[in-house]
Amino acid sequence: MTRRRLGRGLHDIAGSPFGAPGPSSGLSLVRDGARSVLPRPVVVCVTSGKGGTGKSVLTSNLAVHLAASGLRIIAVDADLGLANLHLLLGMQPQRTVMDVIETGATLDDVAETGPVGVRLAAGGSGRPDMADLHPGRLGRLVAAMDSAGGSAEVVLVDTGAGIGRATTSFLYAFEDILIVTTPDLTAMTDGYAVIKNVAHNNRAARILVVVNRAGSALEGLEVFGKIERVSRRFLGRPLFYLGHVLNDARVGASVASRIPILLNQPAAPASACLRGVGRALLLAIDQRRVGADPGPMEGTGPDGVAPGETRRRTDRGPECA
Repeated sequence: MTRRRLGRGLHDIAGSPFGAPGPSSGLSLVRDGARSVLPRPVVVCVTSGKGGTGKSVLTSNLAVHLAASGLRIIAVDADLGLANLHLLLGMQPQRTVMDVIETGATLDDVAETGPVGVRLAAGGSGRPDMADLHPGRLGRLVAAMDSAGGSAEVVLVDTGAGIGRATTSFLYAFEDILIVTTPDLTAMTDGYAVIKNVAHNNRAARILVVVNRAGSALEGLEVFGKIERVSRRFLGRPLFYLGHVLNDARVGASVASRIPILLNQPAAPASACLRGVGRALLLAIDQRRVGADPGPMEGTGPDGVAPGETRRRTDRGPECA
């Protein structure tokens, strides 16, 4: 991949109508309904511009890391109709988020306990009707997430990829959006399209980035830097780098075993990276919980990366601390 090709891809989409603000019918209802319900947990939406970035694998492992760190967490599979978090966590749930949408159940009602105390509100799979729900029905799930503070300190939401209505209903309602990309040009370009959409429709959002399947720490930083520069130039929005996850064949083996790699291969290079990303996410969550300004995370420089982080990560080569 050349810098010139990458630059054209991101600049083309920066100036294109794709990702521009769209009709917001029903979305204000979703957001306002959710905001009126207390107590509120910290809600982090994990998303991507396209499928195949490893978003759900990242979500499942971050859920494990947060739970192992002592937080009460509910992971919500909001990839409606194509849910797979239960598979990645080795669970066989009896209830799903459709019980929230259709019967008014709470997240606490449907969440079941999995590895290291992770509680999962599973999504439905194989139901085409779930992929195109009315905004009012989606609003019930948004409100349930926003009012789950009695049973969870953090709600980690695995959304669908792209900018469909079922996904943007969550991205517009909450203030912490975690974009997962890979070094692939299409993943970066589509990821930027999501960033652009969120920037136009959710000005309160703090946009976090993880580069998955990076060949090295340096590649992760370069990928982030390219997207971040375009975001600052065309959107006036900073992005905040949580880190990279190395391309590691053991991740695929852990998926096949239905055990998160943090648990069945804790010494793997990808596991070390996931712990680093998890620590960065914990910092972001702590800031949100104490009411810190959702601007640059404390200690980050003008490029959204902590001072000295570029040197520390690149000097270590491809490894993660």
